[in-house]
Amino acid sequence: MSADDNHPFRPSEKRWHTKGIEMTRNPRLAHSGRPIEEDVPAVRSMIAKGLRYTDIYQSLSISRQRLDRIKKLIAEIDAAELPPVEQPASAAGEKEKKKPIRISTVTEIDMDLSRGKVHRFILSSAQDDTPIFEPFWNNLLAYSEYLDADIGLGGYTYQLGLYEDHAVATAVYATELHDYLNFDRTHISDSLLWIGDANVLPTTANPLNGWTTANRGQHVIVPHARVALESIPRMQGQPPRMAISTGTVTQPSYTPRASGRKALFHHTYGAVLVQVDVDGEVFFRHLIADSDGNFQDLDVKVIDGVVSTGHRVAAITWGDIHFEQLNSTVAMRSWGFDVQSRAVTSDDTILDLLRPRYQFLHDTLDFRRRNHHGIRDPHQRAMVRAVGSESVEDEVQDAAAFANSVRRPWCQTVMVESNHDAALAKWLKDPEGALDPHNAYYWHDLNADWHRAIRDNVIDFNVVRQGMRRAGLAEDVQFVSSGGSYLVGDVECGLHGDLGVGGSRGSPNQYRRFGPKTSSGHTHTPKIVEGVYVAGVSANLDQGYNKGPTTWAHAHIVQYDNGKRAMIIMSEDGRYEPAGETGEAVEDRAAA
Repeated sequence: MSADDNHPFRPSEKRWHTKGIEMTRNPRLAHSGRPIEEDVPAVRSMIAKGLRYTDIYQSLSISRQRLDRIKKLIAEIDAAELPPVEQPASAAGEKEKKKPIRISTVTEIDMDLSRGKVHRFILSSAQDDTPIFEPFWNNLLAYSEYLDADIGLGGYTYQLGLYEDHAVATAVYATELHDYLNFDRTHISDSLLWIGDANVLPTTANPLNGWTTANRGQHVIVPHARVALESIPRMQGQPPRMAISTGTVTQPSYTPRASGRKALFHHTYGAVLVQVDVDGEVFFRHLIADSDGNFQDLDVKVIDGVVSTGHRVAAITWGDIHFEQLNSTVAMRSWGFDVQSRAVTSDDTILDLLRPRYQFLHDTLDFRRRNHHGIRDPHQRAMVRAVGSESVEDEVQDAAAFANSVRRPWCQTVMVESNHDAALAKWLKDPEGALDPHNAYYWHDLNADWHRAIRDNVIDFNVVRQGMRRAGLAEDVQFVSSGGSYLVGDVECGLHGDLGVGGSRGSPNQYRRFGPKTSSGHTHTPKIVEGVYVAGVSANLDQGYNKGPTTWAHAHIVQYDNGKRAMIIMSEDGRYEPAGETGEAVEDRAAA
């Protein structure tokens, strides 16, 4: 035996069984070396006779703590000897308890569309056990026939318990919709995934949350009662990809709780028109109905089941201009403006097709030549000098000339002062401008106008507007100062997006808490969230300073007379509609 076996602080242990219970005992804790189980019969007898606790441990000459251990051992022995409790037999025919529905895999279907043909789909959503909004549904049927488009509906369930089957395929829907329901996760094209099995609760504030990566960076469409759109992050040089939710064809049906009441406000009768061109390029935009179920799609109106063409729109908010870096393809397709000749050379444009009553120009001035971000960067200054003039006055004149060029007699052109426009004022406040050999004269001259207005107490003086007017900006081009308002219907179109509440930095998420609906720019990233629409950019997607992954895209906001809006997203070659089998677009189909 080793010395460790007799160590006083490492006593040996003995094991024994007391009526089926295995016990581990340390002899050093026994009373006079006597195991505590030997006192069990005596303690049991005294308890049965009703002796008091004090009488028991005094009669046995044991400590109170030892008696506590004995009583605990008696309780364990009694519990071990109890017969097992038999469960009552199930009643005859009683069903087994339901288990929560679970999934372990998701099946994806490939439509394998043929190339060389335009494919069109109208996709929306429907809630189970809810009546359809018939006027809108009938108009969708009429428009699908007009376009030769297939209709697809994704279902979503609501107010089902944990143990009920939430699968959209087993829910009950209006009989009129049965032939159009599609519950599969379907690859409509190589770059577009229809998530028909998403089954997002209609009360969900952001229906796109968690779905933007479902197609590994490619387009996704989620059926939902709310309308939303997000640009999916991608690497520079890759084509823009979007996540979009549809709107619904069924009437609102929510529980009278806070989440239901909020969702009711954002419930939207809507669908997404998806068009796959002959080369596989995908185009989509929303079809949003008014309270009568009627809707407009660009110049096409669908009213009471009748499709008609050639209609105007209320307004277009163009993607940010940044004239110094204006994309030549976007400029030609949007306004017919040729960047090389700096003149309008075509009327085959979005502007001339839709004939908006108002058009809004954001960040018309790029102010690249003396922007405060790069004014102290010698390499940036060298790059500006290498590609052209350093004259700020010339840059302002070019921006004003562009605004004049895109005017139309039937359209009110509005220049919204934006952060790049306002960089002119910031530059005029910098004393370094007086030492700039290329721009000192213009710096002093425009500052003189500013100081003269201060001396004459001109309250509404705006130095950016002054600079634009001096550069030749036409008087019929309206100018909205930073933070100003310009309403078209019930939509605020006078905010660029850089200014938030109380002078804070603006953002789409902040604007969603703003009272009126807004159409703005600034982020260069198209977005729809609740009543907030954000345009993309009309300038180049790579502007040198925007390194790394990007969400920028060429996109414009179209507003209709009924207040509903749609996002026009353009491809790299300027398309926003399919070119068609023989180059004919949808408007040519209408003419035929």
